[in-house]
Amino acid sequence: MRLSVLTILFFVSLALRATPQVPMVDRMTLNGFYFGKNVVIINPMNGDRFSVESVEVNGNKTADEINSSVFEIDFSALELNQGDPVSVSIIYFVGTEVPVVYNPEALEATSNFAFKSSFLEKKTEKLAWTISGSPGSESFEVEQYRWEKWVRIGTIESKDSVSLNQYNCKITPHFGKNLFRVKLVDPKGNIAYSTPVKLQSKTPEVMLVKTTVDLEIEFSGETMYQIYDEKGAKMLAGTGSKVDVAALPSGKYWVNYDNKTELVKKK
Repeated sequence: MRLSVLTILFFVSLALRATPQVPMVDRMTLNGFYFGKNVVIINPMNGDRFSVESVEVNGNKTADEINSSVFEIDFSALELNQGDPVSVSIIYFVGTEVPVVYNPEALEATSNFAFKSSFLEKKTEKLAWTISGSPGSESFEVEQYRWEKWVRIGTIESKDSVSLNQYNCKITPHFGKNLFRVKLVDPKGNIAYSTPVKLQSKTPEVMLVKTTVDLEIEFSGETMYQIYDEKGAKMLAGTGSKVDVAALPSGKYWVNYDNKTELVKKK
């Protein structure tokens, strides 16, 4: 029995519908050199997913958090040296919109400024760094990696003369492994980072005295702290061994301190 053309087309249509559609991917490539600056990606939605599927730098997949409408490619986590060549591949799902590299000039030599080195001055307990070129009138921001994020712990003004190219800043390590870096943001919004410096500190570990409190939160020693409510709003921040929380409503709060985060209940 011969099948009619319409019958054949009907069965072909059913087969196509039953075959899962594999999303198509494409890639864009950006080449340049690492000057301590991150690359910012604008990441549109394509259907029910963000456009970017993954990011590779010099052939290696990065660990950047890409599930966001805007994200950074964090070169500081890749152990690159100033001036190293980089090839960035952005793999994305094909759709109505494509990702946009917001600041491709970050990989271009747009100024003569660069971080040359960063290290710890053990005798003075200071983070030190050297530069080449001129930082202009911008201030250096000293950051420490705490609570799974970079936190600013100090600001140092730049010097007028390019011959005065060494700087330092007092640091206060927390218990255990520490990580420090220096950040400079120029007037155009370009960001440069020094190479992160590691420190294994023998500073005594700080603990919470109580996890259920009434008027104040008390630590076993002085520490930097941040207090957030359950919705993620920052309520208090500072440095000390005690925190007055009498004005906070009753409830649960996340407390960042020392090198840890704990949940505290306020009566």
